[in-house]
Amino acid sequence: MKTLPVSYLESRLFGQDTHFPLIGQLELTYRCQFDCRHCYCKGSADQKKELDTSEWKEILDKIKNAGCLWLGFTGGDPLVRPDFLEIYSYAKKKGFLVTILTNGYGLTNALLKHFAQSPPYSLEITLNGITRKTFEAITQKKGSWIRVKQNIRELKARKILLYIKSNCLTLNAHEVAKVKRWVDELLGGVKGQKYYFSYDYDIFPGLNRDPTPCEYRLSPQAVAKIAFQDPDLRKEYQDFLCGEFPVLVRPKKFLFHCSAWKNQFFIDPCGKLKFCQLTDKFSVDLKKVSFKKGFYEVFPRLLKEEFKTNSKCKTCSGRLICNWCPAKAYLETGNEENPVPYYCAQTEYTLKQNKAIKK
Repeated sequence: MKTLPVSYLESRLFGQDTHFPLIGQLELTYRCQFDCRHCYCKGSADQKKELDTSEWKEILDKIKNAGCLWLGFTGGDPLVRPDFLEIYSYAKKKGFLVTILTNGYGLTNALLKHFAQSPPYSLEITLNGITRKTFEAITQKKGSWIRVKQNIRELKARKILLYIKSNCLTLNAHEVAKVKRWVDELLGGVKGQKYYFSYDYDIFPGLNRDPTPCEYRLSPQAVAKIAFQDPDLRKEYQDFLCGEFPVLVRPKKFLFHCSAWKNQFFIDPCGKLKFCQLTDKFSVDLKKVSFKKGFYEVFPRLLKEEFKTNSKCKTCSGRLICNWCPAKAYLETGNEENPVPYYCAQTEYTLKQNKAIKK
C-alpha cells in the first residue's frame, strides 16, 4: 500500500469548503521567559486564571471527540508551564498531530530527550536576530541568544522537524535575511523548493490595547527591501505581486470576510474558545458552554455582522490583501470598523507595485 505524506492529507482536508474543527491553537499561557518589545501578549498574563492540567486534558478530550486533528501548543511560551510535558504527552496519546510554538529558551535536556523519543509533528521557534546584540535587544533577556542558538542545534541533532520564524521589526530589519541564510545552512534548505524559514511583518497592539508594539513596525518599502535581500524571499514576493489578487465574494456590507474560523479555532489560557486569538467576540467559556455549540453555533454568527458606519474599509478594492481586520482595528483604534492608516499605506504600496510589475 502506498504511504502518502501528511502534507497530502492536509491539502485535501483544507481544500474542502466545510465547517469542521481541523486545527486548534491552544494558548496554554500568556507568560513567557522573554519580554519582547513587540509582543501582543504582554500585560495579559494572569497565572491564577489559567486552566490547570486536568482542565486542559478535559478540553483535549472534547476537541478530539469533535474531530480535531492538528494541535498547536502556543502562548506566551507554552514551555513555561511545569506541566507542559504532561499535557503534551496526553495530546500525543490521543492521536493529535502536535506542533509546538516556542521561543526555544525553555527547552531543557529533559524536554529535548522526550521529544527525541516522542517527537512533535513539528516545532517552531521565533528567531529575531542573528547576533546577540540584536536578538537580546528584542527579547530583553540576557543570555537568551546563546541558549536559543544551542537549543536549535540540539533539536537538529535529535532530528526534530524544525521551522524558524522571524518578525520584521525596526530593530532587526538588517538581519532577517541573514537569519534565513543561517537557517538554510543549518537545516539544509533547498533554494526554490523547500526551506524552513518564514517571516512576518504584521505587528499590532497588545491584547490589552497597549500601542507600544506598533512603534517597531516597518514601512512597506522596508519590508520589500528585506525580501529582495534573499533569492527565495524575493521570488515569493514577486510571485505574490504577479498573481491575481483575491476579490470579495460576499457582499461588501459584511464586516467579516475571514474564513479561517471554518477549520481553525483558538482556546486561550482561561479556557475561552475563540475564532480568532485577537478578539473575544463570538467566544464562549468552555467551562460553561460545549465546544460543539461554540464552534458550530456561535462562530457562524460572525457571518451576519454588517458595517454600521461608512468606513472606507467597507468598499476598499484592496480589502482582501490588506492586513486590516475588525479585531486589529479594535485593538488599534477602539472601533472595529475604523481604518488603520498603517495598513492603508501597506495596501496602497502593494497595489502600486502590482500595477507597475504587470505593465
